[in-house]
Amino acid sequence: MFKVSQASIDKLAKKERRRKGGGLLGKIMDFANKFYPGRQKNAGRKSRFEGFIGTIGREGDMGLIKAIGLCDEALDIVSDRIILMNRLRDVEEKMIEVEGYNSLDENAAEDLKDLLSRYASLSREARQLQYQTTSFDSNITGMERLEHEVPGAIPEIKFAEERQRVFKKDMGYLEGEKMVLEDDNLRMTNALDFVRKFSVGLTCFFGFLALLFAGLYVVLGTQSLIMLAVMIVFVVAISALVYSMRIRLRNELALNYRKQARATELLNKKTAVYAHFTNFLNYEYRKFKVRNAEMLKSNLAEYNNYKHLVKRLDSVRSIMGQTEVAIEFFLKDRNISLNFSSIEKFAQTVNIDDKKNFYREMSREKVTIERNLTELEQRHISVWGNIMDLQAADEGEEKVMDKLIGAYMEKVGNMMVYDNANDTDDDSDININQLLAQNA
Repeated sequence: MFKVSQASIDKLAKKERRRKGGGLLGKIMDFANKFYPGRQKNAGRKSRFEGFIGTIGREGDMGLIKAIGLCDEALDIVSDRIILMNRLRDVEEKMIEVEGYNSLDENAAEDLKDLLSRYASLSREARQLQYQTTSFDSNITGMERLEHEVPGAIPEIKFAEERQRVFKKDMGYLEGEKMVLEDDNLRMTNALDFVRKFSVGLTCFFGFLALLFAGLYVVLGTQSLIMLAVMIVFVVAISALVYSMRIRLRNELALNYRKQARATELLNKKTAVYAHFTNFLNYEYRKFKVRNAEMLKSNLAEYNNYKHLVKRLDSVRSIMGQTEVAIEFFLKDRNISLNFSSIEKFAQTVNIDDKKNFYREMSREKVTIERNLTELEQRHISVWGNIMDLQAADEGEEKVMDKLIGAYMEKVGNMMVYDNANDTDDDSDININQLLAQNA
């Protein structure tokens, strides 16, 4: 395929500007160019048939000079045609790409806009939902396999936590009672030991007094029997009091032992129950990866929200798939090509109104290019006719005109095969779009 070079485009623009120059000066230049074709080119540019210029040796070769100029002009026309044909080919390809959009009536265009708008909106919502679902903690998303157990586990965990608190409180109370009983037992044991020692000392003391009174009575004959009798009564009373204290202390100690045994028994039972609830809670906490029942309840609410988002995401993706199929069928039915890697990118970037406007612009440019090609064809026919007339008038033996036409045909063939149609014309500042706008 031929490619349009910027230099060729600028050259064609400048040449068309000169050819289309308005006013009397333009008409004079056109008239002069009919007799002196070589003046159409810049004076500084060499002819592409310089090898034939050296064969000119006499004034009678003015026809050859004119033929060389005509060949240069014909090559310029061919170059311009190649440029415009390449541009026409590009325009037609672009028109084919957007022709389907231009054929859409108002209702069909609105339907396609609605489909694309719906798909783009669903795509944005799907990305948002996808982001929200990935923001949940793994402890919540992992509850799917335990979903059916959570509702029943929450009241069980709450009950176990409540009983654990109650038993812990009871255990603390029993521990305190047991410590008090142990302190009481120690004090009563010390008191009983003191009473026992006191009774022994008192017995010894009164025994010594009895021996003393008895000795005084025997040795001195004093009247100490009354004092001895009073002492005996006093000893009996004290002994009865001490004995009663010892009996009471023994009874209190026995009761204390029973209370300690009962407290220990209750403490052991409550400790066992407390350990059961603790083990149960630890197991449930590890199972559901929580720290308490409230956290599990909160995770369940979050999991329900996660399920709702996942369900909505599946629904959105399903609708996106249906919309995508509808868009594809619509485009296929209207012969519209999908020049995008995905429907999502197509829906986000395509603009139907811009496509229609672009098609109209390309249509106008195509008409302008075809008109210019027709004019160039007519000019080429005219120039080629002049060359044929000069060839017919060539009566020389060397047949230089035939060689010139052969060289011209070879250059034209190279230009057609290799797209060697780009000449350099650095002083041109008008592009092909401006040229076509001038000729429109």
